[in-house]
Formats: sequence, structure tokens, C-alpha cells
Amino acid sequence: MTVAGSPGVSAFERTLDRIGSDIVEGRLPPGAVCTVEELTGRTGHSRSVVREATRVLGGLGLLEGKAHVGHTVQPPERWDWLQPRVLRWSLASGRRDATLLAIRELRAATEPECARLAADRRRDTDALELRSIGDALLDAAAVQDVEAFLDADLRLHRLLRRAAANPLLDRVGDAIDAALVDRVDRLPAGAIDLDDALLHRDLALAVERRDGDAAAAAMRAIIVRTA
Repeated sequence: MTVAGSPGVSAFERTLDRIGSDIVEGRLPPGAVCTVEELTGRTGHSRSVVREATRVLGGLGLLEGKAHVGHTVQPPERWDWLQPRVLRWSLASGRRDATLLAIRELRAATEPECARLAADRRRDTDALELRSIGDALLDAAAVQDVEAFLDADLRLHRLLRRAAANPLLDRVGDAIDAALVDRVDRLPAGAIDLDDALLHRDLALAVERRDGDAAAAAMRAIIVRTA
């Protein structure tokens, strides 16, 4: 995962991450009013870069700007929690456990139905790709290749959402992707359970044979094991 401070990360990205992280961590608490000058001093970057960052943070619901006042930090209930940036900052903060619980609850509420719809609506090309991803998961589990396993896992979830052909479920999936990507740096070597890979293969095969009930059941089992 690319992080602020890494080679090649722009001044804008570093500024955005610094201010966003400070808000999510509470170093800039709700109600605090920040001027561009103050944020320039906090981040060490130019006024133009800070202005662009505050514009993005306003779109994410973290800041509200008013002329002649400044930028007011907004409470968490105003944040756009389905935005990957917000989730990334939250997963890296003291809010991590609560954020993971919220994501698990979101998964339980949406992913089994997404799998059911994918089984009903998938194309033949989707079925072939799912089978290939299922094989990749098994191969990665056999050699305990964490990065390959999680990459295949992410591709499987994205393909299911595409096959389900529901744009709202696809939008919610951005939050789920953030949680899956977050696992890359945290799952230790040797931690892949072969049963997890087998469940994913069962899911892929259920979608391939258009068995919506089996696909939903496999997805529920995957979510429980992940929790």
C-alpha cells in the first residue's frame, strides 16, 4: 500500500493524508476552525496545495469551509464513510476496531445477497474468471503466499459485484475493498487457512452453476471465518 512519505507520493497526497489523519485521530477535533495559514504551518506545504487538500476533505465531509471563517472540522457522523480514503485513515487510527466491526456488519448485510445475484446474473466469461480466481486462491494457500492470496481474494469480490450488476452494491463494495487491502500488511506469513481457500472455491463454483442459495451460504461462511 502506498503511504504518505513514501517515494513518489506527491505533496498534495502527503498534505491530504496529514490533515485527514489528524482529523480522524482527533488531533483536529470536531468544531476546530483551521485557516489555510494554520494548515500550511501544520503540513509544511504551500497554500495552493493546502487549498486543494481542503477542497477534497470538504467533499469527504471532514471539513466545512466558510468565507472569512476558515475550515471547520466536522464530526464523524458527517464523514463519507464509504470513501476509501476515510476508511484507510480510520483503519490506521485508534478507531480501527470499531471500523472493522462496522465493515463486518456491512459485509454480512450485503455480500451474501451480492453472491446470490451474481449466481443469477453472471455471464459465461464471469464463470470462467471465477474458476480461475478460485484456483489462484488454492495455489496461494498451498504455498502460503499471503500477497497472492489477498490479491485473488480482492479480485473475486470485485468480480462478484460486477456480475451482480447492481451499482449500489458496487458502491458499498469500495468500503469492503478498503478492509481487504488493509489486510495485506497485517496477515502474517503462514496464516492462510486452506479451509478459507476452499470456501472461496465453493463460492466460485456455486456462482458458476447458478446456485444462488449455495453462493449466499458460502459467502456468509467466509464472512464468519474472516471475523
